[in-house]
Amino acid sequence: MKIQLLFNLCFIALTFSACGQKLTKSEALKVIQANVLEEPCYCKINTNTRSIWKSYKKDLTAYKDLEEKGIITTSSYKDRLSKLDRNGHTVVQMFPLNTAIYQYGFEEKGTGLGGAKAKVLYSTPKITEILGVSNSDNSREAIVLVKIVHELSPFASLIDNISYPSNCHRKNIEEKEITLIKYDTGWKIKN
Repeated sequence: MKIQLLFNLCFIALTFSACGQKLTKSEALKVIQANVLEEPCYCKINTNTRSIWKSYKKDLTAYKDLEEKGIITTSSYKDRLSKLDRNGHTVVQMFPLNTAIYQYGFEEKGTGLGGAKAKVLYSTPKITEILGVSNSDNSREAIVLVKIVHELSPFASLIDNISYPSNCHRKNIEEKEITLIKYDTGWKIKN
């Protein structure tokens, strides 16, 4: 009888201690990082630039940086038959290397206004820090405030305000609240 009573008391104590555990910052970070909450952002870029464009010098600087990193190669030619300029102008084209294709999702998208286009990775979100945890009274739900850093890809330097991707974030660092629920198997993100 005493053994049964002792067993029941231990079981009740373990049950209440498990239910009463509050979510810690380190545990919240593990749970949140194990789930993909934010999708990477992609944008369209021109794969060439022309000496008559306002962005020509900025584009050349970006191309040079991408070339030094081993992401693209470039070639240039003089366009003498241009309808845009009677004297002709210089055209610089970029060509992706394997790094651009596999690491940054470089995908040619045909031609449009301004010439050839490509879709590339603009930024990747990373949850870097838990800023705070607010546990509910019953300790079965918690609201977690996280810091998200959007790491820009090398192609981001080719984007200006006019061609900025509309589906992307506007800040490099932002805060977001995420709700977690405690199940018998552990903490899970609330859908």
